[in-house]
Amino acid sequence: MLGIAITLVAVAYVLTSAFLQRKLVNPRRVYEVQETIKKKTNELNEMSKSKASPEAMLAKQKEVTALLSSSMKSQMKPMFVVFPIFLVLYYLVLPAAFPATLKVTVPILSMQLDYKSYFIMIAFVLGFAISMALMVYDRSKAKKAAPAVPAAGANAKA
Repeated sequence: MLGIAITLVAVAYVLTSAFLQRKLVNPRRVYEVQETIKKKTNELNEMSKSKASPEAMLAKQKEVTALLSSSMKSQMKPMFVVFPIFLVLYYLVLPAAFPATLKVTVPILSMQLDYKSYFIMIAFVLGFAISMALMVYDRSKAKKAAPAVPAAGANAKA
């Protein structure tokens, strides 16, 4: 019974953190920046192959670096909210709500874990699954929303 309660706490934490991440970061903007970084990196590689001037390559590298920096900042922003919630749950709420000697049996793994390890395991697995599902959803949504300009440009060249 206590294992179910810990599972519910972990699920609530993961859903809350996913919700906060969605509110604090614009997934469409993140995808656009990643695509821009990919394009500029390809341009930089082409410049390198074609022996472009070092000044032009340095300017392109600065563009890529600035985009990478802004992307990292925007993706790290939710951590300043989500991580403190995790710390409060892990160090204050869980010890106050559950006995320190509590062991939870994990049927799939046929093993017993202390309640904190069980909480981390559930939060990690569920968080990873939700993150991957949201990433796939966001990318498919962004690709559908992207204009068909490159396809039209390819037809014009042919």
